[in-house]
Amino acid sequence: MRDRETIDKLWGIASRLPFESKYFIELNREIKIIPSDYFEKEIQHFVLELGSGWGEVAIELARKNPNTGYILMEKNRDRLQVTVREIEKYKLKNIRLICCNFNWFLKELFLEESFHKIILNFPDPWPKKKHWHNRTVNAEFIPVIYSLLQSKCIFLFATDHGGYGRFAIRTFRKSVLFKPSGSEYIFIRKEFPISKFEKEKQSANKTIYYLEREKQ
Repeated sequence: MRDRETIDKLWGIASRLPFESKYFIELNREIKIIPSDYFEKEIQHFVLELGSGWGEVAIELARKNPNTGYILMEKNRDRLQVTVREIEKYKLKNIRLICCNFNWFLKELFLEESFHKIILNFPDPWPKKKHWHNRTVNAEFIPVIYSLLQSKCIFLFATDHGGYGRFAIRTFRKSVLFKPSGSEYIFIRKEFPISKFEKEKQSANKTIYYLEREKQ
């Protein structure tokens, strides 16, 4: 549990933009984000990617789905600069960026039931048991994404760490808020963009766990 001083400090950091760009959503502690406010009117389907990295996955998805709005949360300035260059290269109008550690604030940022899909690819696995409480996918995280997704909508998760993959599976099994969309987990995710990091793991013959969960 964070104290008031820590929360104020984190909001102060999250409210500062790393550089000027029209693609950023500026955070306001008093006003929750409504995704439709940041896209053209014909865009009414919204996807949130947590920890978007260099943006490869979202860029490809946005190019293929121009009528879907993508909001990317990423804390690393260099990765965001690369993402902005790719957005401008392809003249994409359906991507917006948030420079923030999504583990600080998530439920506080967005209006409930804002998204049709939430993506979390390869978060820090925190392999040591004493650090498991730092893992993003945990018992507290599930109600948060539940509140942000519309009914029957999807959460996608991927990890190359076997312990984290099994941990995530067990965590979702204990929740009545989501059910598997198809198989409980798979090792190959077809027809979905692959990041440079994921390609490296595949080339190294790493087993990757893919989970897809549907909001009940």
